[in-house]
Amino acid sequence: MENLGGRVGVAGLGILSLVLAVALVTVVNRATGFNPFTLTVWSVIPAGAILTGAAATSGLPLGSQLFRTRPPQLKIVYVVTGAALAQAAVYYGEYASLVLENGFRVAERIGFFNYLDIRLTTAHLRLGPAQAGTGDVGIFGYWLALFQFAGFILGGLGTFILLKDRPACGSCSRHLRTLATGTQHFNDRDAFDTYYENVLSLPMEGPEFADWMTYDPDRKQVREGSILVTSTLRDCPCCHSQHLSQTIRIMGKKEWGSLSRLARDTAIPRDLDLTPVFRGEPSRAAMQDAA
Repeated sequence: MENLGGRVGVAGLGILSLVLAVALVTVVNRATGFNPFTLTVWSVIPAGAILTGAAATSGLPLGSQLFRTRPPQLKIVYVVTGAALAQAAVYYGEYASLVLENGFRVAERIGFFNYLDIRLTTAHLRLGPAQAGTGDVGIFGYWLALFQFAGFILGGLGTFILLKDRPACGSCSRHLRTLATGTQHFNDRDAFDTYYENVLSLPMEGPEFADWMTYDPDRKQVREGSILVTSTLRDCPCCHSQHLSQTIRIMGKKEWGSLSRLARDTAIPRDLDLTPVFRGEPSRAAMQDAA
Protein backbone atom coordinates (compact mmCIF):
# COMPACT_ATOMS: atom_id res chain seq x y z
CA MET A 1 0.00 0.00 0.00
CA GLU A 2 1.38 3.41 -1.01
CA ASN A 3 2.29 5.78 1.82
CA LEU A 4 1.70 3.19 4.55
CA GLY A 5 4.29 4.88 6.76
CA GLY A 6 2.52 8.24 6.53
CA ARG A 7 -0.87 6.72 7.33
CA VAL A 8 0.54 4.85 10.33
CA GLY A 9 2.31 7.99 11.53
CA VAL A 10 -0.85 10.12 11.37
CA ALA A 11 -2.91 7.43 13.13
CA GLY A 12 -0.20 6.98 15.77
CA LEU A 13 -0.06 10.67 16.64
CA GLY A 14 -3.86 10.78 16.71
CA ILE A 15 -3.97 7.95 19.26
CA LEU A 16 -1.13 9.51 21.26
CA SER A 17 -2.90 12.88 21.53
CA LEU A 18 -6.07 11.11 22.69
CA VAL A 19 -4.19 9.22 25.42
CA LEU A 20 -2.30 12.33 26.56
CA ALA A 21 -5.47 14.44 26.73
CA VAL A 22 -7.24 11.86 28.89
CA ALA A 23 -4.12 11.45 31.06
CA LEU A 24 -3.88 15.22 31.59
CA VAL A 25 -7.54 15.48 32.62
CA THR A 26 -7.07 12.56 35.03
CA VAL A 27 -3.91 14.04 36.60
CA VAL A 28 -5.51 17.45 37.09
CA ASN A 29 -8.57 15.82 38.62
CA ARG A 30 -6.50 13.77 41.05
CA ALA A 31 -4.27 16.70 42.00
CA THR A 32 -6.96 19.35 42.47
CA GLY A 33 -10.26 17.54 42.76
CA PHE A 34 -11.53 19.49 39.72
CA ASN A 35 -12.32 17.62 36.52
CA PRO A 36 -11.63 19.92 33.52
CA PHE A 37 -13.71 17.67 31.27
CA THR A 38 -16.89 18.58 33.17
CA LEU A 39 -16.38 22.36 33.02
CA THR A 40 -19.55 24.05 31.72
CA VAL A 41 -20.46 27.60 30.77
CA TRP A 42 -23.95 28.82 31.69
CA SER A 43 -24.50 25.37 33.21
CA VAL A 44 -25.16 23.60 29.90
CA ILE A 45 -22.39 24.49 27.39
CA PRO A 46 -19.73 21.78 27.76
CA ALA A 47 -16.67 24.01 27.40
CA GLY A 48 -14.37 21.49 29.09
CA ALA A 49 -15.48 18.67 26.81
CA ILE A 50 -15.03 20.87 23.73
CA LEU A 51 -11.48 21.78 24.75
CA THR A 52 -10.69 18.16 25.63
CA GLY A 53 -11.98 17.02 22.25
CA ALA A 54 -9.82 19.57 20.45
CA ALA A 55 -6.75 18.51 22.43
CA ALA A 56 -7.47 14.79 21.97
CA THR A 57 -7.67 15.06 18.17
CA SER A 58 -4.83 17.57 17.75
CA GLY A 59 -2.49 14.73 16.84
CA LEU A 60 -4.25 14.22 13.51
CA PRO A 61 -3.54 17.66 12.01
CA LEU A 62 -0.06 17.59 13.59
CA GLY A 63 0.65 14.19 12.04
CA SER A 64 -0.85 15.36 8.75
CA GLN A 65 1.60 18.29 8.69
CA LEU A 66 4.57 16.20 9.79
CA PHE A 67 4.02 13.31 7.39
CA ARG A 68 2.31 15.39 4.66
CA THR A 69 -0.47 12.81 4.68
CA ARG A 70 -4.23 13.28 4.67
CA PRO A 71 -6.01 11.93 7.81
CA PRO A 72 -8.40 8.97 7.43
CA GLN A 73 -11.46 9.67 5.31
CA LEU A 74 -13.81 8.47 8.07
CA LYS A 75 -12.76 11.22 10.46
CA ILE A 76 -16.15 11.27 12.14
CA VAL A 77 -15.72 7.60 13.08
CA TYR A 78 -12.40 8.39 14.75
CA VAL A 79 -13.83 11.37 16.62
CA VAL A 80 -16.99 9.58 17.82
CA THR A 81 -15.00 6.52 18.90
CA GLY A 82 -12.44 8.74 20.59
CA ALA A 83 -15.19 10.66 22.38
CA ALA A 84 -16.72 7.48 23.74
CA LEU A 85 -13.36 6.08 24.88
CA ALA A 86 -12.19 9.39 26.34
CA GLN A 87 -15.38 10.02 28.29
CA ALA A 88 -15.39 6.49 29.65
CA ALA A 89 -11.70 6.81 30.59
CA VAL A 90 -12.29 10.13 32.36
CA TYR A 91 -15.15 8.71 34.40
CA TYR A 92 -13.18 5.55 35.17
CA GLY A 93 -10.19 7.61 36.25
CA GLU A 94 -12.42 9.40 38.74
CA TYR A 95 -13.86 6.10 39.93
CA ALA A 96 -10.51 4.37 40.35
CA SER A 97 -8.90 7.21 42.30
CA LEU A 98 -11.82 8.43 44.44
CA VAL A 99 -11.20 8.09 48.17
CA LEU A 100 -13.71 9.59 50.58
CA GLU A 101 -12.76 11.54 53.73
CA ASN A 102 -13.24 8.47 55.92
CA GLY A 103 -10.76 6.48 53.83
CA PHE A 104 -13.50 4.66 51.94
CA ARG A 105 -12.07 3.65 48.56
CA VAL A 106 -15.03 3.73 46.17
CA ALA A 107 -13.62 1.26 43.65
CA GLU A 108 -13.31 -1.41 46.34
CA ARG A 109 -16.96 -1.18 47.42
CA ILE A 110 -19.16 -0.56 44.38
CA GLY A 111 -19.01 -1.36 40.69
CA PHE A 112 -18.14 1.20 38.04
CA PHE A 113 -21.62 1.43 36.52
CA ASN A 114 -23.22 1.89 39.93
CA TYR A 115 -20.74 4.67 40.65
CA LEU A 116 -21.46 6.26 37.28
CA ASP A 117 -25.20 6.26 37.91
CA ILE A 118 -24.70 7.89 41.32
CA ARG A 119 -22.25 10.42 39.92
CA LEU A 120 -24.51 11.52 37.08
CA THR A 121 -27.78 11.67 38.96
CA THR A 122 -26.42 13.43 42.07
CA ALA A 123 -24.54 16.15 40.22
CA HIS A 124 -25.47 19.74 41.02
CA LEU A 125 -25.88 22.76 38.77
CA ARG A 126 -25.26 26.34 39.80
CA LEU A 127 -27.37 29.00 38.09
CA GLY A 128 -27.50 32.78 37.91
CA PRO A 129 -25.13 35.48 39.18
CA ALA A 130 -25.43 34.13 42.72
CA GLN A 131 -24.52 30.61 41.53
CA ALA A 132 -27.47 29.17 43.41
CA GLY A 133 -27.39 25.38 43.62
CA THR A 134 -30.15 23.28 42.05
CA GLY A 135 -29.79 20.18 44.15
CA ASP A 136 -29.46 16.73 42.58
CA VAL A 137 -30.16 16.85 38.85
CA GLY A 138 -31.50 13.30 38.73
CA ILE A 139 -32.03 11.79 35.30
CA PHE A 140 -30.98 15.12 33.72
CA GLY A 141 -27.42 14.13 34.64
CA TYR A 142 -27.48 11.66 31.75
CA TRP A 143 -28.43 14.48 29.41
CA LEU A 144 -25.53 16.54 30.75
CA ALA A 145 -23.23 13.60 29.99
CA LEU A 146 -24.67 13.47 26.47
CA PHE A 147 -23.97 17.20 26.06
CA GLN A 148 -20.38 16.55 27.11
CA PHE A 149 -20.16 13.74 24.57
CA ALA A 150 -21.45 16.08 21.86
CA GLY A 151 -19.03 18.77 23.05
CA PHE A 152 -16.07 16.42 22.67
CA ILE A 153 -17.18 15.59 19.12
CA LEU A 154 -17.60 19.29 18.31
CA GLY A 155 -14.14 20.11 19.63
CA GLY A 156 -12.64 17.16 17.76
CA LEU A 157 -14.24 18.07 14.46
CA GLY A 158 -13.08 21.65 14.92
CA THR A 159 -9.46 20.56 14.51
CA PHE A 160 -10.22 19.31 11.01
CA ILE A 161 -11.07 22.84 9.92
CA LEU A 162 -7.29 23.30 9.82
CA LEU A 163 -7.09 20.67 7.09
CA LYS A 164 -10.24 21.07 5.04
CA ASP A 165 -8.67 23.31 2.37
CA ARG A 166 -5.42 21.38 1.99
CA PRO A 167 -5.44 19.53 -1.34
CA ALA A 168 -4.23 15.94 -1.37
CA CYS A 169 -3.32 13.32 -3.96
CA GLY A 170 -6.26 11.03 -4.63
CA SER A 171 -3.98 8.03 -5.15
CA CYS A 172 -1.49 8.43 -2.30
CA SER A 173 -3.44 10.54 0.23
CA ARG A 174 -0.35 12.73 0.57
CA HIS A 175 -0.83 16.48 0.89
CA LEU A 176 0.35 18.27 -2.22
CA ARG A 177 3.31 20.64 -2.07
CA THR A 178 3.36 23.93 -3.96
CA LEU A 179 5.81 24.18 -6.85
CA ALA A 180 4.87 27.49 -8.50
CA THR A 181 2.21 30.18 -8.56
CA GLY A 182 1.21 32.81 -11.08
CA THR A 183 -1.38 35.57 -11.37
CA GLN A 184 -3.15 37.15 -14.33
CA HIS A 185 -5.33 40.26 -14.40
CA PHE A 186 -8.16 40.99 -16.81
CA ASN A 187 -10.20 44.18 -17.13
CA ASP A 188 -11.97 42.99 -20.27
CA ARG A 189 -14.61 40.32 -19.56
CA ASP A 190 -14.46 39.02 -23.11
CA ALA A 191 -10.68 38.58 -22.85
CA PHE A 192 -11.11 36.70 -19.58
CA ASP A 193 -13.85 34.49 -21.03
CA THR A 194 -11.65 33.63 -24.01
CA TYR A 195 -8.76 32.76 -21.69
CA TYR A 196 -10.84 30.80 -19.20
CA GLU A 197 -12.72 28.74 -21.78
CA ASN A 198 -9.68 27.84 -23.89
CA VAL A 199 -6.46 27.74 -21.88
CA LEU A 200 -6.87 24.26 -20.42
CA SER A 201 -7.99 22.82 -23.75
CA LEU A 202 -4.61 23.67 -25.30
CA PRO A 203 -1.84 21.03 -25.45
CA MET A 204 0.02 21.57 -22.17
CA GLU A 205 3.31 20.57 -23.75
CA GLY A 206 3.10 23.34 -26.35
CA PRO A 207 4.43 26.91 -26.34
CA GLU A 208 0.95 28.39 -26.84
CA PHE A 209 -0.16 27.03 -23.46
CA ALA A 210 2.92 28.55 -21.79
CA ASP A 211 2.17 31.90 -23.44
CA TRP A 212 -1.42 31.89 -22.20
CA MET A 213 -0.40 30.93 -18.67
CA THR A 214 1.85 34.00 -18.40
CA TYR A 215 -0.44 36.38 -20.31
CA ASP A 216 -1.19 39.24 -17.90
CA PRO A 217 -2.65 42.17 -19.86
CA ASP A 218 -3.81 44.40 -17.00
CA ARG A 219 -1.47 43.80 -14.06
CA LYS A 220 -0.87 47.51 -13.40
CA GLN A 221 -4.43 48.63 -14.13
CA VAL A 222 -6.47 47.05 -11.35
CA ARG A 223 -9.84 48.71 -10.84
CA GLU A 224 -13.37 47.83 -9.79
CA GLY A 225 -14.50 44.86 -11.88
CA SER A 226 -10.95 43.60 -12.57
CA ILE A 227 -10.64 39.82 -12.59
CA LEU A 228 -7.70 38.08 -10.95
CA VAL A 229 -6.74 34.52 -11.87
CA THR A 230 -4.37 32.76 -9.47
CA SER A 231 -2.85 29.56 -10.81
CA THR A 232 -1.05 27.18 -8.44
CA LEU A 233 1.01 24.18 -9.52
CA ARG A 234 1.38 21.43 -6.92
CA ASP A 235 2.78 17.93 -6.91
CA CYS A 236 2.52 14.82 -4.79
CA PRO A 237 5.73 14.10 -2.84
CA CYS A 238 5.09 10.38 -3.22
CA CYS A 239 4.07 9.70 -6.84
CA HIS A 240 5.14 13.18 -8.17
CA SER A 241 1.95 13.64 -10.16
CA GLN A 242 1.19 17.34 -10.72
CA HIS A 243 -2.05 19.24 -10.25
CA LEU A 244 -2.94 22.70 -11.53
CA SER A 245 -5.55 24.66 -9.62
CA GLN A 246 -7.03 28.04 -10.47
CA THR A 247 -9.01 30.41 -8.29
CA ILE A 248 -10.86 33.44 -9.64
CA ARG A 249 -11.51 36.71 -7.80
CA ILE A 250 -13.14 39.97 -8.83
CA MET A 251 -12.32 43.42 -7.51
CA GLY A 252 -15.12 45.19 -5.69
CA LYS A 253 -15.14 48.78 -4.55
CA LYS A 254 -12.52 48.12 -1.88
CA GLU A 255 -11.38 44.50 -1.94
CA TRP A 256 -11.23 41.27 -3.89
CA GLY A 257 -14.21 38.92 -3.78
CA SER A 258 -14.08 35.21 -4.57
CA LEU A 259 -15.84 33.62 -7.57
CA SER A 260 -15.72 30.13 -6.06
CA ARG A 261 -17.96 28.61 -8.74
CA LEU A 262 -15.21 29.22 -11.31
CA ALA A 263 -12.43 27.57 -9.28
CA ARG A 264 -11.07 24.43 -10.89
CA ASP A 265 -8.42 21.75 -10.44
CA THR A 266 -6.80 19.79 -13.22
CA ALA A 267 -4.61 16.69 -13.06
CA ILE A 268 -1.51 16.98 -15.25
CA PRO A 269 -0.35 14.02 -17.37
CA ARG A 270 2.45 12.22 -15.53
CA ASP A 271 5.03 12.74 -18.27
CA LEU A 272 4.79 16.54 -18.03
CA ASP A 273 6.49 18.98 -15.70
CA LEU A 274 4.74 22.33 -15.89
CA THR A 275 7.17 24.19 -13.63
CA PRO A 276 8.88 25.94 -16.59
CA VAL A 277 5.47 27.06 -17.88
CA PHE A 278 5.23 29.56 -15.02
CA ARG A 279 8.36 31.19 -16.45
CA GLY A 280 6.80 31.39 -19.89
CA GLU A 281 8.69 28.37 -21.21
CA PRO A 282 7.32 25.12 -22.67
CA SER A 283 6.87 22.20 -20.30
CA ARG A 284 9.99 20.24 -19.41
CA ALA A 285 8.95 17.14 -21.33
CA ALA A 286 8.37 19.27 -24.44
CA MET A 287 11.80 20.88 -24.05
CA GLN A 288 13.40 17.42 -23.89
CA ASP A 289 11.51 16.39 -27.03
CA ALA A 290 12.70 19.52 -28.82
CA ALA A 291 16.29 18.79 -27.83
